[in-house]
Amino acid sequence: MFVQFNKLRFKNILSYGNNFTEIDFSNGINLIRAPNGSGKSTILDALNFVLFGKPFRNIKLNRLINRINEKNLVTEIEFNIGFDKWKIVRGLKPTVFEIYKNGQVLDKLSSKKLNQAEIDKLLGINQKLFKNIVGVAVTNNKPFLSMPIWEKRELIENIFNIDVLAEMSKEVKRRKTLEQSEEKLKITESSALEKQINDNKKYISDMTQYIANFNTNNENDKANVVARIDELNKIVLKNQKNIKVATDKIIELQEKTKEVPDTNAYSKTIKSLGISENEKKRIQKTLDQLKDNPLCPMCGSELSGEHAKKHIKELTEEIDRLTNTVIPKLKAEEDAYNALKKEYDANIAMIRNIEMRKSQEELSLNNSNGEINQCNKKLEEIDKRQCPFNLDEYKEKVKTLNEQMTELKKVITGLTHQIEIDKELIDILGDDGIKVYFFRKLIPILNQNINSYLKKFELPICLEFDEQMQETIINGRSDMEYDQFSGGEKTRIDMSVLLSFFNISRIISNWSCNLLFIDEILDGGIDKNGIEQFLATLYNIVSDNEKKLGIYLVSHKIDDVKIEINKTIEIKKKGLFSELEVK
Repeated sequence: MFVQFNKLRFKNILSYGNNFTEIDFSNGINLIRAPNGSGKSTILDALNFVLFGKPFRNIKLNRLINRINEKNLVTEIEFNIGFDKWKIVRGLKPTVFEIYKNGQVLDKLSSKKLNQAEIDKLLGINQKLFKNIVGVAVTNNKPFLSMPIWEKRELIENIFNIDVLAEMSKEVKRRKTLEQSEEKLKITESSALEKQINDNKKYISDMTQYIANFNTNNENDKANVVARIDELNKIVLKNQKNIKVATDKIIELQEKTKEVPDTNAYSKTIKSLGISENEKKRIQKTLDQLKDNPLCPMCGSELSGEHAKKHIKELTEEIDRLTNTVIPKLKAEEDAYNALKKEYDANIAMIRNIEMRKSQEELSLNNSNGEINQCNKKLEEIDKRQCPFNLDEYKEKVKTLNEQMTELKKVITGLTHQIEIDKELIDILGDDGIKVYFFRKLIPILNQNINSYLKKFELPICLEFDEQMQETIINGRSDMEYDQFSGGEKTRIDMSVLLSFFNISRIISNWSCNLLFIDEILDGGIDKNGIEQFLATLYNIVSDNEKKLGIYLVSHKIDDVKIEINKTIEIKKKGLFSELEVK
């Protein structure tokens, strides 16, 4: 993939004023020179910001805005990828973010992060790689040999395009995590489904037993009701028999009680009996008086013998008549009445007793008949009974649940198998897997390039990296460490590494662009001879490259070196702002 950057425009960024500053990128060796603080490194900040939304240097984002104007920062970049023309516009205060393709603005995505990810995908390069192989600055690029091992490997993976393996590994790990979560969910779902199946099976079993006992229970209930009806019919027959006997007896007794004892005659008899007994007592008293009294109690004359005897005889005869005839007769009449009355009362009492017992029998008869009716209704209900449970629905449900369980087990088996595959993929994509193979193939190419540039810089050392990016530096027969070299030697080593990265990234990663910025790399610790050798190497890079390449050098020392410059960009500070002039 080749990105052809054409034009950069910016305003109100750092020391540049309210008017747009425009740079048309050109091929060959280009020099950017200016006094310190006039804004030559601002070009890299503008380029990095418009592409990646961040400053090139390690400053806060809001520090990019010109402190005089404090608003309306705008950056624009135009570039070609294949036959498509692209333009990106970014700004601060107010925030501006627009992407154009062939003159048409594209719809924005949902967030800045997603938009930037799309731009990185479009450009084919991220900010970290850009800062190491496109824009190289002494103030922002840590020497590669000063980096920790993990940072070296990360950068090399990025340059060699092996970082895709790390991304693949992350994706596989993410997928494995999702698969494990999904597997747990499916296992939980399986447990719930299995419980549901077991519950339905138990219900079917219980209801099957219930249905099996349903007819038997009905027959038992019916037999019990019929037995009760037979028992009640016997009671009814007994009641009816007793009622008939009672009725007949009552009729018989009622015949006997038709003649009611004459209470008037009885009253007269009792009255006459009382009179007779009183008369008897009076006469007896009189007789007793006659025996002891010389005078006649009746006439008051003296009693003589004949006269007294006459009266005594009469009284005696009257007593005899009362005692032997009148009173016995009356008592006989009384006894006869009492006997008749007793018999009458006994019959009446018996009638009442029989009637009460007859009522009890009739009540029992009615209750029995009522219960018989209820039993007959119950028999009808039993005959109409139907089992309320239909197991077809539940059997169909169990069938469906079993089918779901079968499919779920297939899913779980598939997830388990995929998890095992992803575990193997993670091992393959890890540091001890396929990366080792790539490093074994690519590290010799990197070492060869570095030592080729070291030779061009006339630095008589041999630098080699192993598969863990641990360097070995040999000077003659001695091993040396990076920090043992002088500043100029370190610069040559650093440039050899950086140029190797630049070269290899174009070959291996299938990505290149038409720009290479080198900001003040040559301004510290390197002599004139080293600068000339470095520039000659850059000329070779420009001439050897099939696609046109523009190298932009930001340096104070190149003025003292006679080199052929394609374009010189002069930056002059006028008052509070800077102006750019192309020569």
